[in-house]
Amino acid sequence: MKWEVLKDKIIKECKFANKSEKYTSAYLEYCRKLYEKELPIIASPKHFSLLVGIDHEYVCKMAYSQNLFYRSFKINKSNGKKREIKEPLPDLKYVQKWILNNILNKVEVSDYAKAFVKNRTLKHNAKFHKKQNVVVTLDIKDFFPSITLYDVADIFKDLGYFENVALFLANLCCYKKQLPQGAPTSPYLSNLRFRKIDDSISSYTKELNIRYTRYADDMTFSGDFNPHQLIKKISDIIHNSGFNINSKKTRVAYKNARQEVTGIVVNSHMQVSKNKRRDIRQQVYYIKKFGLDSHLTHIQETRANYLNHLLGQINFCLFVNPKDNEMKQYFGQIKDLMQKQNSDD
Repeated sequence: MKWEVLKDKIIKECKFANKSEKYTSAYLEYCRKLYEKELPIIASPKHFSLLVGIDHEYVCKMAYSQNLFYRSFKINKSNGKKREIKEPLPDLKYVQKWILNNILNKVEVSDYAKAFVKNRTLKHNAKFHKKQNVVVTLDIKDFFPSITLYDVADIFKDLGYFENVALFLANLCCYKKQLPQGAPTSPYLSNLRFRKIDDSISSYTKELNIRYTRYADDMTFSGDFNPHQLIKKISDIIHNSGFNINSKKTRVAYKNARQEVTGIVVNSHMQVSKNKRRDIRQQVYYIKKFGLDSHLTHIQETRANYLNHLLGQINFCLFVNPKDNEMKQYFGQIKDLMQKQNSDD
């Protein structure tokens, strides 16, 4: 719909509702800004409920009685610890996906953000740091939980939404006033929250010709520079922006050591780390030597999708390095074993 047509429609609706000229003028300006950004015009929380097609009282319950609309479970982290996931139940997930598809996905994130963005992958993130003199990786502590309800509300306000609409949308995207790990809106909101911080970091790194990317909470810097000065500067920027660096995960790697970026070695050609490759090699070896059932019993593995999981690990190695002949061989062997299992069943 062209703006002039929409404008006439808004004026008629305001007259029908007996709104003053001052109100109509202000509301038109509000609508025009959202229209120019190709964002949905939302007049009020109740109007939002009409747009998503759900009873307003029920949507309000989603926003303000959030504990009723999430389920919690834990998954294993790479360090052996557990990560708590808060997954929204179907109705709230539907509302969050509406927000993601109709609002958030229309807003550009920083060029330095490589996670949760279409056509940007973990491989793209690592490739940018190949063959550098020094690679520094920094981890942001408690990334999602550090993003508050009010941070999220500010994102929606900056897009142009009324304060009451922005706060309502923020409540629908948050759990106990924090960004939950498990909601479909959380990854993109985290990138939007970090957009200005990415700009601050990049203005510093550009001056020193340092390469910078961020994959969710993992920041990577590479080039030829003093790593200790960089760590101090970036830590200050992060701290002043409401986040903290997890110093236990800070890594400095020179070119004569293994340089790893989000699980990918980048010293020369890109390759999955030796430890992960060794683990895959051992699993395939024991399956061939003892048989799948004996191997699963020995390692006390109960997952029904074990072979799928192993194939996924092999696939990731081939995604990183498609010319990896060893992994190509393992892929064929596990695929044959899966087909044999299916035929036996």
